[in-house]
Amino acid sequence: MSKPSVHVLGDLMVDIACGIESLGALTAARGSDLPTHARLTPGGSAANTATWLARGGAAVTLIGAVGKDALGDLLVYEIEKSGVLVNAERVAHELTGLCIVLNERNGERTMIPSPGANAHFSIPDLGLRLDTLKVTHVHVSAYMLFHETSGSTALEYMAYARKSGATVSLDPSSSALVEQHSERLLAAMSMTDILLSNTDEARELTRIMTGENHSFHEVDLKLLSAAMHQREPMVVVTDGFGPVRALYQGDENYTSAVQKIEKVAATTGAGDAFNAGFLNAWLINRQIPNSLEAGSSLAAQVLAHIGATTITIQ
Repeated sequence: MSKPSVHVLGDLMVDIACGIESLGALTAARGSDLPTHARLTPGGSAANTATWLARGGAAVTLIGAVGKDALGDLLVYEIEKSGVLVNAERVAHELTGLCIVLNERNGERTMIPSPGANAHFSIPDLGLRLDTLKVTHVHVSAYMLFHETSGSTALEYMAYARKSGATVSLDPSSSALVEQHSERLLAAMSMTDILLSNTDEARELTRIMTGENHSFHEVDLKLLSAAMHQREPMVVVTDGFGPVRALYQGDENYTSAVQKIEKVAATTGAGDAFNAGFLNAWLINRQIPNSLEAGSSLAAQVLAHIGATTITIQ
């Protein structure tokens, strides 16, 4: 059986992961020092997903942007070591994307990203280059949709992927940014076959689509499914350590328990790993229960380590 050919579109970042007791401890040290142990790791939702897809056997091309700087060189080198072909635009006037990741002792994390070159991703003559696009599946990290230039490029790429017959998946990426960029996000959903969301993101999408203003809203899988491309829409929603839910073609419901974790080291990248595990299984056998289980299994591996792909640059 030939490998699935997957293009992953989105953010390439260098993560600076710092361990802290809690955000409260950080606040208490305001104006002074808070010593920590830091790790420099490859990151970015798209880069993480691409890495795990390649390790799972897919033929993966990661498409995005980095700066013309040493960090960009290092990031591309580290990602390609996992078997990913990196097709990165080098942006002269911006730094490679950076993200400070604060990992609390209880496993929770807070991210402070600077997108840098990611926001300026564009492909000259995109239409001409994609007319002969040969790819099985395109996965999009919505972080690329959260900026004008990269967002327009991503939507055009998705349209050509659909035209070529490829399937498309979308990760909404950040509940905090969904409303601000809802127009592009909903446009992307209309071209999406598989929505891979966490509960907070799905709840925020539901709230926006219903037009209700209160902060809490139940996730409406059918509503989300109706906003997607109607070839074979599938909504998959993770919920931390709660069961994963999926709705296929608007009427087939699935629920899958997640693996228990003895100790969570950090949550960074767990959602990206779930996406990769799910997609690798789905593209090979198209069995939803097996794909949900594969996603949860890979996410559990990431939760046990600090670093979204368990790689640390020494």
